[in-house]
Amino acid sequence: MGRSKIREKEHAQILYVNERLTKKEVASRVGVTQKTIGGWAEKGNWDNLRKSLLVTKENQLSMLYDQLEWLNTHIAIRKVIYDVPSSLLKPVMIEDENGDKIPKVPDIDTTQFPVKIGNVATVKEADTISKITASIKKLEDETSIADIVQVAREFIKYIQPLDFGVSKKVIKYFDMFINDKIS
Repeated sequence: MGRSKIREKEHAQILYVNERLTKKEVASRVGVTQKTIGGWAEKGNWDNLRKSLLVTKENQLSMLYDQLEWLNTHIAIRKVIYDVPSSLLKPVMIEDENGDKIPKVPDIDTTQFPVKIGNVATVKEADTISKITASIKKLEDETSIADIVQVAREFIKYIQPLDFGVSKKVIKYFDMFINDKIS
């Protein structure tokens, strides 16, 4: 398959999968037959790809923000554990009012000791927070072909009621722009 056919196929896939156009509409936009689009769609599992768009960038971001919120909340509300030496926590024998010896754990103000586990992220939690934050930044910063197609679709929807003729020209230019980005 030649380079231009590969670009046509990739552009057609984006239009079919992301824009959810019919095979007939895709064929018209890309400039190939509907039969060609049908063959590409079958071989490339485009219908399954359409379904996989349920895992969109927005959904991924939402899940990452939820994970980050859960982790930060978990850290903030967990019980603080102080690093009290175990020798101070051993019971000592004392006499009760009857003179009997009984074991008693000494009263100790644990807050006077260093924090063992507190409301600060552990190394492992800090690493997880860092990775989630990096993933969020990457998703928010990158512009994929799908994002470009989405913006193009919204822009064309905006232009169509204002000037249908111009919208047809804009579609042509966006198609050329997307083909250029793919190559």
